[in-house]
Amino acid sequence: MENQFIRHEPCFERILFVLTLDRKKMKERILIGEEQQIRFRLNGSQNAEVLCDMTRPLGTFLINFERDTDRDWNLYGLSPLRQALHSNRWKQPELEQAASEFLWGKYLSNDPLKMYVAFRIWNSYLLAREPRDRNAACDRFMDKMSSLTGVFHNEAMTFDRETGKPKHFQAGSLYFKGAPSENTRLDLWFPDNRRTEECVSAYASLYPLITYYLNRLNDWGLCFRQCKVCGKYFLAKSQRYELCSDKCRKAQALQNKREFDERARENNYDLLYKNECQNWRNKINRVKNTAGFPADRLEKTQAAFADFKKEALQRKKAVKTGTASPKEFTDWLYQQSDIILKLTTF
Repeated sequence: MENQFIRHEPCFERILFVLTLDRKKMKERILIGEEQQIRFRLNGSQNAEVLCDMTRPLGTFLINFERDTDRDWNLYGLSPLRQALHSNRWKQPELEQAASEFLWGKYLSNDPLKMYVAFRIWNSYLLAREPRDRNAACDRFMDKMSSLTGVFHNEAMTFDRETGKPKHFQAGSLYFKGAPSENTRLDLWFPDNRRTEECVSAYASLYPLITYYLNRLNDWGLCFRQCKVCGKYFLAKSQRYELCSDKCRKAQALQNKREFDERARENNYDLLYKNECQNWRNKINRVKNTAGFPADRLEKTQAAFADFKKEALQRKKAVKTGTASPKEFTDWLYQQSDIILKLTTF
């Protein structure tokens, strides 16, 4: 199947976007191609010619769904081709090249959704060049392709932010009330002897595919979660899952060990500080009860204790911020024992 974004013989067969969901393995499989070839591939034939056959973790289609808030697909993909259909033969190559570069970049992204829409736009443009009435062909081209790219303007991964549950499809949505019947169609392929999972195929619009996906996830009780390590969203069987992959689980385990070691070091020097403070208090209380101990020396000792605590807090803060090491702090604490000993010797 020709898929270079240059002028060539267009593909006259319907190119479908087929999705199958595997709840047990938590996987999604996406195939792009002609219906017969896709059916051959689903039945195990690796020789079947398809544009894409990709298996990914369940939910990836919705999580990585293309967002086109700046309308780049229309501006750089559709608009130049629309102008080319209304231009003379000398202006067409430049306009075609501009659109081709944009669409080819999307096609090479290895994202099935972008690949499908990019291929459909270019192939539909080639088909629109066939009729004599270019104006009517251009209108049909823009209407059909706008139905495909329009889905990029909205958020596909809709779910409850507290529970993570996908939002169930509402039959009264504005899109399904006003859209042509072709744009609301989704073909369901039931399992057969060789294929155990059901498949759905979309062509005119991807809105029904999103609806089907969200409804299935909702029926299965799955929820979207955000990984606490990498920040990516993933699909989980319950809200207790917080990590998306083995890589993130290893990273979290390493971070937990570092925090444990840090707390252990902190507790060690903090314990030494508390013991040293108690040592000063014990010695001060002892000299208070010692008959004949000079009052000026007691006052000097208490002032030294206040200075000790003030400096100790500053040094502890330096250790926590990383500007000083715990060893430097503990060495300083040991030196203070000599000071209180000299002050209280009578």
